[in-house]
Order: sequence, then C-alpha cells, then structure tokens
Amino acid sequence: MAVFVLFLAAALFIGSVSAVAPEAGDSNSTLTFNQTTGFVGVPVEVNLTLTGNAGAADEYALNYTTDGGATITPAGKFTLVSGKNYAAANITVPLPVAGTYTFYVSNMTAPNLGVKYNGTATFTVVDQSSADRTVQAKADAFVYEHIAIDGAPTANKLTKYSEGSNPTAVNQISGSNGVFYLTEAAVNNQYGAYYYAGQPGGSTAVDTFIYIWYPEISLQAELTTNTATGATSGDSIDGKTINKNTQVSFLINSPKVAPAMSASAKIVFTTPAGGKTTTFGSNTANTLANIPLDGTQTIKGGMTIGDAAEAGTWTAQAEYLTAPFNDYAKKSNTVSFTVQSTTLTLTAAKDSVVRSNPFTVTIQGDSQMMYFVYLDGASASDVNPTLQPGQSGMKLNYSGTNSNEVIPAAATNKSVNPLVDNSKTNLQKTWGYFETDASGKRTVQYNTADNTEDKTYTVKVYAVGEKYSDMAPVPGQKYVELNSGADYDSVKVKVEKGSVTIAASGDGSYYIGDEIKLTGTNTDSDLVYLFITGSNLKENGIVLKDLPTQNDAYTASNPISVKTDDTWEYKWDTSKIALDTGAYTVYATSVLTNGKSSYPVGTTNARGTVNDGSYGVDSSYNYVAVKLSDSEYATVSVNLKQPFLSAIPSGTVVAKGDKIYLRGTAEGDPNSLMLYIFGPNKFVSETITVEDDGSYEKKLDIGSDWSSNQYFVVVQHPMYNGVFDAKLNTADANNQFFYIDATNSTGGIQGAQSSFYVTGNNKLQGSNAADALTKMIDSSNIDDIYTKLTFTVAEPMIRVNNPGDQAAGSSFTISGTTNLAVDDQILVEVMSSSFTATDKTSTDVTSGVSQTTKVVAGEGTDNTWSVTVDTTNWKLDEYTIKAAGIEVDVTTTTNFNLVEKVVTPTPTATATGATPTTTTAPATTTPTQTPGFGAFIALAGLGAVALLVLRRN
Repeated sequence: MAVFVLFLAAALFIGSVSAVAPEAGDSNSTLTFNQTTGFVGVPVEVNLTLTGNAGAADEYALNYTTDGGATITPAGKFTLVSGKNYAAANITVPLPVAGTYTFYVSNMTAPNLGVKYNGTATFTVVDQSSADRTVQAKADAFVYEHIAIDGAPTANKLTKYSEGSNPTAVNQISGSNGVFYLTEAAVNNQYGAYYYAGQPGGSTAVDTFIYIWYPEISLQAELTTNTATGATSGDSIDGKTINKNTQVSFLINSPKVAPAMSASAKIVFTTPAGGKTTTFGSNTANTLANIPLDGTQTIKGGMTIGDAAEAGTWTAQAEYLTAPFNDYAKKSNTVSFTVQSTTLTLTAAKDSVVRSNPFTVTIQGDSQMMYFVYLDGASASDVNPTLQPGQSGMKLNYSGTNSNEVIPAAATNKSVNPLVDNSKTNLQKTWGYFETDASGKRTVQYNTADNTEDKTYTVKVYAVGEKYSDMAPVPGQKYVELNSGADYDSVKVKVEKGSVTIAASGDGSYYIGDEIKLTGTNTDSDLVYLFITGSNLKENGIVLKDLPTQNDAYTASNPISVKTDDTWEYKWDTSKIALDTGAYTVYATSVLTNGKSSYPVGTTNARGTVNDGSYGVDSSYNYVAVKLSDSEYATVSVNLKQPFLSAIPSGTVVAKGDKIYLRGTAEGDPNSLMLYIFGPNKFVSETITVEDDGSYEKKLDIGSDWSSNQYFVVVQHPMYNGVFDAKLNTADANNQFFYIDATNSTGGIQGAQSSFYVTGNNKLQGSNAADALTKMIDSSNIDDIYTKLTFTVAEPMIRVNNPGDQAAGSSFTISGTTNLAVDDQILVEVMSSSFTATDKTSTDVTSGVSQTTKVVAGEGTDNTWSVTVDTTNWKLDEYTIKAAGIEVDVTTTTNFNLVEKVVTPTPTATATGATPTTTTAPATTTPTQTPGFGAFIALAGLGAVALLVLRRN
C-alpha cells in the first residue's frame, strides 16, 4: 500500500515553483511532488501551497480521484493559522493500488463546506512490490537479485560503458518501471557501474548509476594466535595436519555483499567418514550453522576440534544463507586439513650430520605448550652439540645469571633425576625450554663445531604440561617438577667427521712463476689451512700463503673460507715464493695443526682449538694446534721447474717492405717479454705480449728502407721477480743505453757486462751490442733469461720457372720461388705478347688469365708459389707471364709459346731483384747456456741463423 506524507509548506518547496501570495477573495492551491512517479507502499513527498480568504479556524482536506473517477476524502484535516498566512501539517494518505491519481484541496468548514480550491496535480504510482530489494543510487547490487532502483520508476535499461574519454556500451540489462532481474546471463561477467540514465561524463550522470557485482564468498582456516579475538597471523592449515587440541579460526570473506546488505552464511564440514555437519568437531559449542556477516571479513575463532573428533581428513566450505544467494551463488573454496590424535613425537631432519654443520629436531605436541629438550646421556667431558641461541620458540636456557632459569627434576616415583647437570660447562647449553606454535610444532636447532665429538647423540623431549604464561618458578629455584607420567620422546642423531680433498690444476709439474689453482672440498669445517713441505724446509712444514716468508705451519692466520657447497679454491702465484726447483707436498687441513707433526703444540694463535686440558698442552696456552691425525686432511704433490724461453722466426730471409713473425713459448707466466733487434746503424726495441698458455706471436714489419744485411735478435724474459733486471734507459732517445738495475739484483754486478750504449756517439756496433746484452743477462746476480736468433733482410725477389712451349687447350702449372713471406699474395698474369687493339666487329676471344696465389714455405731459404692455367679456346701465340708482389713492390716476367704440338721444353729460371749474397742454414736449438753472441756471430759470418734457447740449470 502506498503512503503519502503531505507537507503544507510556507516558503519551502522541494521540487516545486514558488507562488505569489493571493489577493483577498482568491481560493487557490498549488500542488507539486518531488518525483512524478511513486511506488505502491512507498511514501512520496507532496508540497502544497494554499492561498485564499478562509477563516483562521477553517479546516481543509487533501482529496484525490482514481482512474475510475471516484472521489476519496482522506482521513485527516489541516487548519490554516489565518486566512492570509501559510501553514504546514502532515497527512497520511493511503494509496492501495497502482494507477494515476489527481489531487486537489477543499474546504471542510461551513459555510464554505465542499468549496474546491483552484489547482490540481496528478501523480502516478507503480507496483514494485515484486522486487526483493530496493537499491539506492550509487549503491551495490548483486547477480541473482531482483531489485528496484529507488527514484527511477520509469527506468527500463541498465547500461555498462567502457572506460576512456569516448565510452561505448559493453553490456545492457533490460527491466521495467525501475525493476530488474540481475541474472547471471544478463550480467554476463561484466561487473562495475551500470547507468539507468545518462552515461559517464554526461551532465545527467552524477547519481544515475548503481554497481553490480558477483556475490563472492571465500573461506580461510588458520591457526589462532589470540584466543580472545580469534585473530591469526596468516598461518593456514589448508593441506596441513593439526592436533585435536589445535586452536583454529575460520575467516569468511564477503568483500561486497556483507558491507552492502544484511547477510549470513554457514560453514559445512565434511568428516573423514563423508558425513556433513555445521559443527566443528565434537564440541557442540562450535556450531557454525548461522554466522552473521559483519563486514568484508568475519572471524569465528579460537576453536579446537576436540578429543572425541574423528581423526582423518576434514574439509570445510562456506555458503550463503541469505536469499537469493543461498540458491544460486557459488559456494566458497574448500579448505582441507588432517586431524591427528595429540601424541608427543620428536623427529630429526637427518639421521646423521657432518660436524661443523647444524642439525634440527622437530617437536610435535600440544598447541602452544612448553617442552623441555636436552641431550640424554651427554658426557661433560665431551665437546657436545649446543642449542642455537635466540631461536624461535626458545623460552629459557641456562646462562648462570637468571634466577628464573629452571631445570626439570623428577616428580615423585619418577626415574628422571636429574635430567641435566649444570655444574658442567659442556652441558649448560645443551638444553632448553621450547613453546610449540598453534599447530603444536616447534623445530629445534643444535649446532656442531669442528671439534664436536663424532658419535651418536640422543635428543630427548619432555612435556612440561603448562603454557609458558603459566610457568612461574620460585626465584632461586633451579627446577620444575615434571608431572607424574609426563609424555616424552627421543630421537638419535649421529655426528660424523667430515673429509677434506685437495687437487692441483694441470699435470702436477709447473714452471716457477706459473699460477697453480688449488681446489678441493671440506665437509669437516668452514676453513682450510694450507702448509707445504719439501727439501730443507722446516720439518713439520711452513705456511704456504706466507711465502716467501717461511713460517711454521701452526702459526697460520690466513685460512681459506669454505663455500656453502663445501668447496674451496686458492690460486697460488709461484712467481715470488723463493723456492728452488724440486718436488713439494701441499697439505690441506680442516683445523689448525702442528704441521705434519704427531704431537700438538700450544699456541697463542686464536685460529687454534680451545685448550680444554685434554690435549696434554701447557695450560698457559689458550689454544692448541692439534696433531695432524686429529684433523681431516689431504695432500697433493707439485713439481716446480725452471721456466724456459723459445723463439722461432717465420723465415730466415725477409724481403724489404715485407714482414716477419717471431713465435715461441715463455713459461713461468710472464706478463710480457722484451724484443731487441741489432743491425748496421739499426736498433729496435719492442714489447711482446704473452698469452695465458705461455705462447706468443710478434709481427715485425720490415721497412723498405732497411738495408740488405744480417740482423741480430734478443728476446728477454723477466723470470721469477717479474722485472727486467737488464734494462734499456730511453730517457734520451739519442743516447739509449743498457744497464743492470741493482734494485732487484741479488748482489753486486761484479763480473757482469757494464752498461753500454746502443745509440749515440758511444754506441757499440750492432753485433757487438747484441753480444754485450747477452753477456749482461748472463749475470748470476739477476734472474732474467734470453733467447737469440738472426735473420737476413734482402731485396725482394720473385722467380718464375719458364714452362716452355705448351700445347693449345692443355692445362699446366706455372710456379716459382720468392723471398716474400709465407702467405704474402702474388698476382700472376698471362697475356698475349702480340696484344694489339681489337677491331670493334671482331668476335675473337681474348686469350690469357689473371689470378692471385699465396706464398707457401719452401724447403730452403726461399719460399714457393704456383698457379694452374687452362688454355682451352686460347689462340696460338706467344704469351708473357708476369708475377708481381701485391704487398711488396717486386715484379718479374718470362715468355712461352702456345703451339699445336708440344715440343719438349728445356725449363729456365728468370728472376728479378737482387740475389742474396749469403745462404742461411736452418735454425739450430742450443739447449745449454751460451756465453753471449761470440759463437752466434761466428755462425752469422758463415751465413747461418742460430736459434738459441737459454735455460738456466
């Protein structure tokens, strides 16, 4: 039934226009409404303006007629204060049915009884009684609801628009008279704002929309952290195991429905037997059959499933009780958990552990209860595993200062007496009290050291039977009496010695100066100590990392850290270790030892093992370097050799303007070498870079201005100290000289070649300067070594072997020799000797060929080259062969005839350029020390090139 509230207002109009006060004798009324259409049973605000000459005591009535024309006088009257004033009163007008009504005002007082005032107004009432809920503008509605939109009786369409500056319709829902069925198909997964008038950004779109959402509901089950409020810390039990006394909270999430409307839900449990119930376990107080939803999240917490509850897997699911969601909306996710009987157990993560590594045991007991953990049967004379300080759930541990520290003692008739003896230092950190979490679990960590006794330990747990908050030991009392028959459990963990390994890169033989990569594993400790033994070193070994200083092995203060994967690595630079060549043994140990000795030694080195009196070492020493057998260790042998140097030229003769390569090996890992070239009025110094594998290659460009002559080469190696002790002073380019840098020499320079000039007025001749440099490097006071060689610079030369007459159409090879470098390019051209201009109309094919070829190494001092030509379709003629260097300016030619029939040719050789005046023999290696360039120059005088490799023995 519609109810109208009538307002007779003076100077207050809601949705109406103001009226001018009437003159005497007027009888007028003005009626307006704040909306043009109303609903059956919904009050509508009517605004009335009444003017006229009525008496102050006159009564008036608000009347309306229905569609059928019947006149109805409402039960109730109103009175004006005076004929000229405006007054207001409230009248309730029942409108029982939908339809169009016409309203007017009449006088109810004689003699004007029934007089009708001028002015009427119509109002339409529609029936929205079938809607489940009336939704205000900008409020939330939900899928499956049948709603009426307040203030929109004529709305027949809800539209969702796209986002952006030019919105378009993406979904529409049809309705009638402001009533809509929000079916799942109609909403079509399009959630958000729906407009019943206007659109986003339009002038009429301020309040003309509602929100439509899906009525979501979800469920969480978590361990309770606050029994009073049911609050949790987010520790879910989904997929986990709980005890029968574990406190659980259920959290129902209804992010949209509960804030928008009054709603309720229930939680349905499926038991391990398949039954359905809304009671959590065996406790009838845990009924969850009707839960009012009080916001986006509703908590029902602090419940235990009860000892009588069935053990096994339970599932829980939330669903709405509120219509229409109870029939149509999807239920929540399911939460599954396993319920087990409350039995105290203690389990170990590993059955065994290598010492220096931690191990853990896990208590499974009652929720948030106290348990006492200790090492059962631990010996006070052993180095035992100790509890990790400050670990989660640890409440009390012995420190010797806290009067509230308590140690369980036996209750009456119990055989536990005492559990631990705190008068023994080695036992004081082996026990502690631990509080289980809400699930009844607590993981306890024990740490082991590199000297922890390697044996099997028994970890034991006792149920104290109290919560931590209830434990209140008497100050000064050092025990808590365990309840008679207290539950306990134990588990065994074996602590084992670890192992150490060591390996050296390569084949075990190294040149002094090489980097030796030492690698290995250590599962016994977090550090590796390295010491070395060998001829005339200290008997028990010296610290490897301290070389060249020879310190006793037990003084090591610089061990190598072991990585998290138990591996270790050390790169040993042997360039400055001051060890002679020979065989050595490298030891890797897991603790500081007295080298390879069979006896420990007392030390002040804090890297040692704490002196607890068990090693037989003087108690004045705080630490002990243990005997080798008390440590895990491994060894590797290394053989140190003296480095050597070699150099091989790419050729013994090089043409002017060409290049020559020096290639060789420099062992001992030098960063660089020095190269010096001596010749007639010629001195060149260059640096050579050495690769990681000891090989090197140096390209020397021989200028076309170099004279044809013999040149002497010295390649210098810095050896162990990495410094060139025989140095070239280049401060004055016109007066460069060699000298020995006494800074790095091991003694004076007596007997060594004194300094000498290689440029300027006082310079030595080229061969003499080379000889002087080798004698300087031969000094026993420096460690440099060298190798030497010579090469000859000659005029560039190419020879062509004349092929003689060749038959037309045949293929043959043109070849020759040259002093150009290997891989140099030679252009070979074959053309008719009678070449003339060709007539434009001629169709003859030009005979000849042009191609390049590479120089290849020859058997003697000269290199060779060759090309193959095909004379098919060539005309009979005399041809010229022209061979020219591409990189070096040199050319030679020769002629041959192309004939029908081959006449056996007599080959001749034609050459261009100067022929070398000397013949150089193949390079010769001299493995022993050679005193300077004396013999070297003598060989050069015979035209030989000597490759001399110096090795110090």
